[in-house]
Amino acid sequence: MPWYEEEDFARLWSLAHDRGEISPDYATWHRNARRVLAEALAAGKAIEVVTIKPDAYLAWLGSAPNTAAARLRYVEEVAAGMVSRAGLLG
Repeated sequence: MPWYEEEDFARLWSLAHDRGEISPDYATWHRNARRVLAEALAAGKAIEVVTIKPDAYLAWLGSAPNTAAARLRYVEEVAAGMVSRAGLLG
């Protein structure tokens, strides 16, 4: 599951191509993310939370659009060990 630190959220939000689908307010995003996480855990799903740091993520992203699908692919690759948390190929 993609996760954002408060100090990084505004920068990542401003660079998102799908920002119309994401609350620009960190507190709102955080509350919604915690709800989604709690629901998944209550349903018995195993969740790995991967914090997206702007520099590493943007280096990995290159010139591709910054969308929810790209962010999910990034955290999946980090979780699978295909990409280091520094954004470099593993």
